[in-house]
Amino acid sequence: MASRASRATAAHCRTGPDHVTSAVHQLVLHPAITSSIKVASTTVGRDKAYRTIQYLARFLAFYTLRKGYTNETVARLTALKSTLGLSRKLMRIGKPFEHLQAAVKSLDVQDPVLKFTALGRQLGYAGYLWNDMLVWVSLYQSFLLPVSLIPALTNLSFNQQAHSSKVRPLSPADAKIVSQRAAKLWFTGISFSLISSIYRLVDLSAREAKARRTRASEQEVERKAELKTVLAQKAAVRTQLVQDGLDILLPAGVLGYHNLDDGVLGLVGVVTSLMGLRSQINKVLGPSVASK
Repeated sequence: MASRASRATAAHCRTGPDHVTSAVHQLVLHPAITSSIKVASTTVGRDKAYRTIQYLARFLAFYTLRKGYTNETVARLTALKSTLGLSRKLMRIGKPFEHLQAAVKSLDVQDPVLKFTALGRQLGYAGYLWNDMLVWVSLYQSFLLPVSLIPALTNLSFNQQAHSSKVRPLSPADAKIVSQRAAKLWFTGISFSLISSIYRLVDLSAREAKARRTRASEQEVERKAELKTVLAQKAAVRTQLVQDGLDILLPAGVLGYHNLDDGVLGLVGVVTSLMGLRSQINKVLGPSVASK
């Protein structure tokens, strides 16, 4: 009996590490983790993930401030929001040139309306990101946090200014001008995108109506394929229209076009960030994975 028990114990010792190794192997190589790494390895994927957390922190900072939470709690959330915002500005350095290239390529578009809106959208985004880059390079103290929160943040030993290069700090007046100009160009770019989406929806609706008409039997397969393509394009354009319609509220708030508070704008940013993240997942992993 003793020898049998010792053999069982020895067998357990031999198989124990194997079970642990197998469990770790399955966990590390789980499809969900593999997919997440693929998306996170793209600049857009990381940016959308950071943006989601940034705007969630913006909402929570507003909520906790309204509910009377401690200054330390509000300061932590505000610091998280500001840090992620600055990190995203750093990640987007060089992005204006991508939009300038896209603007040049848009000149080859045949449809005059789509050409005009694409050109306006890309130039608007290029100008916005260029000014946004200037904000990062020349960030000044009053851009970071409300004065009332600075003592609480100091107690956390958190130095957010480390994320700004301060190569040539702007004066408060100049920094405000740059910020307002960035918001105007962002608003302009989104406006052109909205016009483009509405124009495309009208065109796709006409194509859909035409594709739904019954044709001769030999053309039925072609009709169904055309209808499927049109419906897919229409769904994508409709999603982009909703996303732009929400996103335009963000620069509009900076420009004073509405009085929505940080809580609402934070939730708007979370929703549009998740929409953008889902779109990137769709590009990287395919529609079947993104729809799950």
